[in-house]
Amino acid sequence: MDIVTWSLENESYDQDKPIYIDSRDATRSLSANDVRKQVRQLVSGFKNHDLVKGDCVCVISFNDIHYTSLYLGIIGAGACFTGANPGYTAHELTHHLRITQAKFILTAPKTLDITLAAAAACEIPRSKIFVLNTQNETVPEGHQSWDRLLACGEEDWVQVEDPDNTTAAYVSTSGTSGVPKAAIIPHSYFVSQAEFQEKTSVVRYKNSSLIAIPPFHVFTMPVQHALPLRSGIPTYIMPRFEAQGFIDAVEKFRIAHTLVVPPIMLALANCEESSKLKSLRRICVGGSCATDGMQQQLYTKLSPSAKIEQVYGMTETGWATTWHERKQESTGSVGRPLPGMELRVVDKDGNVITEEGVNGELHIHCPHPMKGYLNNEAATREAFSEDGWVRTGDVGYVRDGRWYVIDRTKDLIKVRGWQVSPAEIEAMLVEHPDITDAAVIGIAAPDGAGEVPLAFVVRNEDTLKEDDVKNFLRSKLARYKGVEEVRFVDSIPRNPTGKVLRRVLRDARGPREVPARAQLREGIRRGIRSISKS
Repeated sequence: MDIVTWSLENESYDQDKPIYIDSRDATRSLSANDVRKQVRQLVSGFKNHDLVKGDCVCVISFNDIHYTSLYLGIIGAGACFTGANPGYTAHELTHHLRITQAKFILTAPKTLDITLAAAAACEIPRSKIFVLNTQNETVPEGHQSWDRLLACGEEDWVQVEDPDNTTAAYVSTSGTSGVPKAAIIPHSYFVSQAEFQEKTSVVRYKNSSLIAIPPFHVFTMPVQHALPLRSGIPTYIMPRFEAQGFIDAVEKFRIAHTLVVPPIMLALANCEESSKLKSLRRICVGGSCATDGMQQQLYTKLSPSAKIEQVYGMTETGWATTWHERKQESTGSVGRPLPGMELRVVDKDGNVITEEGVNGELHIHCPHPMKGYLNNEAATREAFSEDGWVRTGDVGYVRDGRWYVIDRTKDLIKVRGWQVSPAEIEAMLVEHPDITDAAVIGIAAPDGAGEVPLAFVVRNEDTLKEDDVKNFLRSKLARYKGVEEVRFVDSIPRNPTGKVLRRVLRDARGPREVPARAQLREGIRRGIRSISKS
């Protein structure tokens, strides 16, 4: 079955009740019937604007009650959905459009200028660009509103005969090479992920859900774009996370279920208005692992019946594990595999480790993984073991059926739930005329939630200062890829093949001091403000 049919076929509940509601203005909402109509309108609209089956359509927007309609409408038209981070610079967006081979773009008014620059670089004509003025914003002269797509009548969505081999989306991911790749995601991947959610406890909390993290992330997709329509769960949408707005929405709408990344988790744990969080019953934490200390701290602010569930997975597999037992958990475990998922631990020689508590690289086997990386056969081969398991690059172990992730073999840095590639930052740094070499490592974030990048830079002019480097990166890359600290060095340690010896850099840097409590709180506030801008 295709993901559009799976999401919209259940009509056993009131199809006119609000399903997607704006958390800032509850008068803005969409019912299942509204979404179904918009999907049919988009299918007809795209076809009337010469979309060809298999074309890629890119959405560049913060979250909105209409985002799911776009996601399902694009896929329903026989196209491939891809979502780009609205915090991207023109340079980053250009790369995203190129690797996904996008033919159409739907962009929010606030991201129009950057979109036009990237589209021009990719030779995407303005006739294929639509402005998402979903709140009746004025569309600049010479541009077209997405209303044009909705004004072409209605047409049934495409029924997919082979969901295992029909692409639904291209999802951007980063590899150890530092070059973002487009993971090819089939319909069966999304359907199986949504079915996993049906089999867990999400559907027990039908009174309300709150989404405040990016809608184009695989962590979010099944919980926002499929399950609410399938199960009739009222889902409140925040465009982007803002701490006070989130807490107020939880209280006002009696939110029972939400998704968070560790910085948001820390913000809730340090909330002084803990009574506003008592309606929460299930908090899923993903993007990066939360420590047991974070879990224990947040539990003090929640109802005794609430559960915090770590979620582990990756773009290539989707959700692989979660803590779906009834009792509370605060050991730092990422839980047990979801139905149909298998995990194993492998040593450096490729042998499966059967002993419990022994570290190794985690491999995942799932019924419907990605099909590979678009136009990148070498990376696709590297992603899978010879027997078809996905190599995660993460180090972990299993004990009593519970899985733990403790480190990474990959060099990716987890910044507020985003995967940041050191190689991507390094490649940008050496484009600076006064930088001859550079290396980047991840260090503990000041607020204790995840990591931030630290750059080692070899300069050819002593006049180059730390702020010069930071400002240069800020002009080229998204905010969350900026470096926390710059260290000027005489040379970068490399092995005979030219690879950076990051271990040497980490050892040379030494441990980070543990911040004082006041500094910790300020760090949390800075981290949350950064999330809201990404």
